[in-house]
Amino acid sequence: MHILAVRVGRVGDTVMMTPALSAILQCHPQAELTILASPEGKLLLDDFHPNIKQVWTWDRHGLFKSYADKRALLKKIAAADFDKIYCFDTSKRIASLFDHSYSEFYWFHSADELKHSARHYLDLVASSCNIDVEHYYNFLPVSDDYCKQVDNEFAALGILPDDLVVMMHPTFSGYSRLGLRKRHARIRKLWPVDSYGELGKRLAAETIDGRAIKPLIALLPKELELGRRIVHSSGDKITLLESQPAFGRYKALIARANLLLTPDSGPMHIASALGTPIVAFFSMKEPADCGPYMDASLFTILRSDDPVKGISSIDVDSVHEAVLSQLQRGMQFRPG
Repeated sequence: MHILAVRVGRVGDTVMMTPALSAILQCHPQAELTILASPEGKLLLDDFHPNIKQVWTWDRHGLFKSYADKRALLKKIAAADFDKIYCFDTSKRIASLFDHSYSEFYWFHSADELKHSARHYLDLVASSCNIDVEHYYNFLPVSDDYCKQVDNEFAALGILPDDLVVMMHPTFSGYSRLGLRKRHARIRKLWPVDSYGELGKRLAAETIDGRAIKPLIALLPKELELGRRIVHSSGDKITLLESQPAFGRYKALIARANLLLTPDSGPMHIASALGTPIVAFFSMKEPADCGPYMDASLFTILRSDDPVKGISSIDVDSVHEAVLSQLQRGMQFRPG
């Protein structure tokens, strides 16, 4: 059997499709899967499962590139012989790619009830199978080689195996771009530099059960200036690492972390897929729809619906308390 699964979106969108992919593989363990994703999605899912034989991409940024990719995809779809197509993308533009396909077509295009997107995708797969589908959470594999690389990096930085690493992700996708469209996202997703700095100072001065807390930030090159400002505000108590535009090492960093502090973002979803405890900022968006899809004991949501201040209205004391509480809880699940 040959199956196509479709989700052309950002990192978080791709991660939220992973429970459905696990369900497809449960229903059709011998099937060959092709994935249609964004370029970022391809990087994320290339090593997801041996049954995934191809990952096609559609880059919708830029008129010419988007048009060229669409033409190439239409040719591939016409030449392929899929038994089933699962489209987890609500976009009619994407669904229209399959207007002339004779495959069994399953499309999640609307929701009548508030339910997590990952749950909707799982239900779509379950409706097409003749077996009971298990309840899967987000999942991503991590390379042992990258885990060893991160362990070596941390050792060089003086971060010991027993240290509690609090990884902070202070940005969001496209945060450095200008324009009114991003102003709303900044209100919802940018916690103040000085707040991160103050939190870093407090955490670096504390221990839990004799284990030191090591605050850390890993950012892409274009985001490093924000990271430097946060580190300066912390009195150099936060370690800043440069990240890479790929996911092997980044997944290993998050997997090693004892907690990720982040706004609603792609890294939040990656952490949920790796079982890393989370404290997440949310503002003017519903966590029940797109929050961490993992065991509820492993994450804390800090919410503000202030239309002017957004998450900047969340005080350091509240975040500090949530981080310590989640670290202590997480240690019950992930000792050492």
